[in-house]
Amino acid sequence: MKNIKFYTSHCARCIILKRMMDNNGIKYVEIDDENIYMPIAKENKILSMPFAEIDGVIYGSKELQQYIVEKGEM
Repeated sequence: MKNIKFYTSHCARCIILKRMMDNNGIKYVEIDDENIYMPIAKENKILSMPFAEIDGVIYGSKELQQYIVEKGEM
């Protein structure tokens, strides 16, 4: 099982990707504390929300969406 941290500001895109993960049975920990996610976003040059950390690798929203789609096809 993958260790997924989902960093969210509860924006529309965040809600969509969260729903996609829920619908595909992908388990994650939701983190919505700016004090936690802003330093990570800055360090990894993430410019938009949401993003995720999957087993230590940072995924921007487009990469996360692709991961969800591929995971859902398995």
